[in-house]
Amino acid sequence: MLEPQRTGEGRGVLHLFLRVDHAAVPSLPPGAGKDVADVLERWSERTQLHVFSVLGHKADVMLMAIDADLTLLRTLQTEVQASLAAPALTLTWSYLSLTEGSEYTQSPDEYRAYLTDEGVEGDDLDRRVAQFAERMEKYTDDKLHPQMPAWELACFYPMSHRRSGDDNWYSLDFAERRRLMHDHGRSGRAYTGRILQLVSGSTGLDEWEWGVTLFAHDLADVKDIVYTMRYDEASARYAEFGDFVIGLRRSPADLVAEVGLERTT
Repeated sequence: MLEPQRTGEGRGVLHLFLRVDHAAVPSLPPGAGKDVADVLERWSERTQLHVFSVLGHKADVMLMAIDADLTLLRTLQTEVQASLAAPALTLTWSYLSLTEGSEYTQSPDEYRAYLTDEGVEGDDLDRRVAQFAERMEKYTDDKLHPQMPAWELACFYPMSHRRSGDDNWYSLDFAERRRLMHDHGRSGRAYTGRILQLVSGSTGLDEWEWGVTLFAHDLADVKDIVYTMRYDEASARYAEFGDFVIGLRRSPADLVAEVGLERTT
């Protein structure tokens, strides 16, 4: 067994995008489709694995795995690529990122100062600050150690902050960046219950600075939230986006059938 390679904070997030070569499927050995389905079933019990059939030409399969042990993520990748279906299954793109907390959240001390300015004092002040600290601890833990839901749809896209002329995110002071992200987050909160978002950091790990995965029940909600948030200044002035990939959640057995990895003869 290889030694675990664990992240110091947060969890590794690995997106794998695979394409099926349908011309090669008839030459696969018997049971090849079941073999790759069995690999995915086994890994679904070992780590947090989300399996999607992809709409469009960018891929046929999207796998999203979340784990603190990077060695496990690499082993999952190996086993998928080494399955009996491998001759007809090509890894065309991948994305690596880490879950992270937000640098823009308010600290308990900042919240205390805000409440004090509002005239809150005494036991009421202490109680409200303690409640706030508890909420923020859970918020940060959920971001660092997410357990994403089994919702029907997923949308993945990478993004970076723009660094161009007057629209250079990294030349803004912290207070302005916090203001912009607060406004951006307020837009997103309007979709609570319809969209659940995981933003994982990839600066120094992949081509973009963040990987964004949106989980949804309705594809229209994905379209609406991305459109709505494009008008926020943080996005309109300071964001660049990569390709968008839409996946339909499937069980491993249903995935294999839907993408045509089962031999018909």
